[in-house]
Amino acid sequence: MQSLLISHKHYGSLLLALVLVVIVNAILNGPKPVLQRVVTVLVDINLVIGLVAAFQPEARNISWFHPIFALGAVGLLHAGAKSEDKAKVIRCFSLALVLLVLAWSVNASWGPAFFKSTWLMKSAPAVLSK
Repeated sequence: MQSLLISHKHYGSLLLALVLVVIVNAILNGPKPVLQRVVTVLVDINLVIGLVAAFQPEARNISWFHPIFALGAVGLLHAGAKSEDKAKVIRCFSLALVLLVLAWSVNASWGPAFFKSTWLMKSAPAVLSK
């Protein structure tokens, strides 16, 4: 199941670029609800992959900050997904991009130590020894 963790990581990097594409497109051409919805659904898929990967036996402990930031970003993406209001789309997707980068920083080598060492959750079930 290591492939789930790897795909979550690389797929998440691609999604950062797609969220940025939506922001740039909204600035230059105005909102495109179809593109906004597709990107939002793709982020939802990565969220599910991440949740499944987090509970695999070979997964390491992660901070609660990672899912909190990711869920906040998903909420903002859904808030702006159907909108045709340019300001709302730019605001929602920009804040979501910031939250997704924060979620990424929790597990990245360059991320703040506070995120890595605070509120750790056991991602895989504990093995009981007798």
